[in-house]
Amino acid sequence: MEPNVVSEEYLNLQTGIMEEQKKFRTYLKKDLSLDVEKGELNLEIPVLPQLTSPPVTIPLFREALDRISFVFKDHQPKIAEDIIQVVKGLTDEEVKKWIKGSITFNMDYFTLFSKGTPIEPSLLHFVAEQALRPFMQVLGEKCSTFINELDVMGTCPCCGEPPRLALLEEDGDKHLYCPRCETKWKQKKLQCVHCGDDRHENLFYVTIEEDATSKLEVCKTCQNYLKLVVEDINGEEKQATLLDLETIHLDFIAQQEGFGDSNS
Repeated sequence: MEPNVVSEEYLNLQTGIMEEQKKFRTYLKKDLSLDVEKGELNLEIPVLPQLTSPPVTIPLFREALDRISFVFKDHQPKIAEDIIQVVKGLTDEEVKKWIKGSITFNMDYFTLFSKGTPIEPSLLHFVAEQALRPFMQVLGEKCSTFINELDVMGTCPCCGEPPRLALLEEDGDKHLYCPRCETKWKQKKLQCVHCGDDRHENLFYVTIEEDATSKLEVCKTCQNYLKLVVEDINGEEKQATLLDLETIHLDFIAQQEGFGDSNS
């Protein structure tokens, strides 16, 4: 399988979204009040569900939705107007439900909502998820100084996203890397991130000939997998979102072989 299976059109759209998220994240840092105190946290639970004040407000999320929607005008003009009109028509109560639906990965909600729109549920969820990410990334930065002190199995210790990507660094360390909040945290090199099995004989690796920079780590115990990317010490550090997209061919291979939650 060719490593680059993502269309140039979609890659350009995602790059445009990432650029807009970066701009909005800078704005959020000034306008969003978000206090996270390590001493008040249960270190065995992700940070996000423990917050006492909401990390996302309705007005700011509405602005994020507007920004993401308008990126489509440059890259997907055929569907952009429908997205823009749906977003403009959202009530505050609906925006609140979009926030909750995106945080909890609730596709059932977006499927139900889509019945009154010309937009597919997966696209509605995608727009909501992309609007959410700058907020999660600000939260990730707030937690960066103590994130390795959390002991959370099977999810990102910051936002709760299931782990699917890790960086293999030059010194041999393995850091999990979350595409949602861009949090990095240390992981035992020989341990399944999903079930915790640390018997080296129960982990095996799948590589493809055309790709020397990434591979699959598969656990025999839980049949789940992790994408491993070799750190590029000579290049600019890439966002987890982009690395996740660039290694999507590994997801296809894993699914074809029956690995992952949906196949267990």
